Amino acid sequence: MKATLRSTLASWVASAILRYEERRMLRLLRWLPSAVRPILQGGMSRALFAEPLRVQTPRGSLAFVVLGETSAVRARGLLTKQPATINWIDRFDRDSVFWDVGANVGVYTLYAALRDDLRIVAFEPAAVNYFLLAANCELNSVDQRVNCLQVGLGREKSIGRMELSQFEPGLSFSFRDKRRRPLNGQQAALILSVDQLIDEYDVPCPNYIKIDVPALTDAIVEGAMRTLQRPEVRELHIEASEQSKGGRRIVALLAQAGFAATGRHVRGGTTDLAFTRCTSSSGDLSATGHAKLSY
Repeated sequence: MKATLRSTLASWVASAILRYEERRMLRLLRWLPSAVRPILQGGMSRALFAEPLRVQTPRGSLAFVVLGETSAVRARGLLTKQPATINWIDRFDRDSVFWDVGANVGVYTLYAALRDDLRIVAFEPAAVNYFLLAANCELNSVDQRVNCLQVGLGREKSIGRMELSQFEPGLSFSFRDKRRRPLNGQQAALILSVDQLIDEYDVPCPNYIKIDVPALTDAIVEGAMRTLQRPEVRELHIEASEQSKGGRRIVALLAQAGFAATGRHVRGGTTDLAFTRCTSSSGDLSATGHAKLSY
């Protein structure tokens, strides 16, 4: 108990000192001559980037660039926010291809990259999050095995506009943003379908796909229908609600492609659904082709 109190007090004191020093540093920067300030400010920024947040996992240590509070929160929650996703990645077959769609700053991309037997393609269209994704891959020396693409996925080739702020790193942005708190910025991004990426750009066909893209998952699945017919595609993890219109459509589309929902993990106000390719020998499929969900 005493040790916990000492640790809490030490953290509070350190936070108070840092907040005071931050205000003092900003005042000093504003007083500097314009010829000197960018040199000092740039050096301080590089120094902060050189002090990553380190997270211990059962597979080894990962380092994350900290740019804003949310990016640090995502890193710290790697093992606890979506434990079902971590367990799923641990079960991947050797020499597999994993697509992380909506990778954000790359927490699950990096965890998967701790396995040297996986090839990974990570998709993140928001520029500020893409920077952190690519920087984190470089920091952990996995950029040779991870292809980070600043591309959005959808039904067909197009240019989409996202409501976002490049000054809010780590947030979840969407091409169909329905935030209560409005964001002032916008960013255009190229959108391609899964089928186009494989057919026209020779991106390796995935064996496992994680899709965490609010409001566009059904369009992504529609743009992947040819790819989903390929036997190489084994499982998907998708953030969706079966009770919503979009969720029901996703389940129906994947059923057409030969996949059944085989698991559900509820976290906070969202649900992650696991889909596995159906086989005629599977004993737990119903007459409609849907698996019984495990809770």
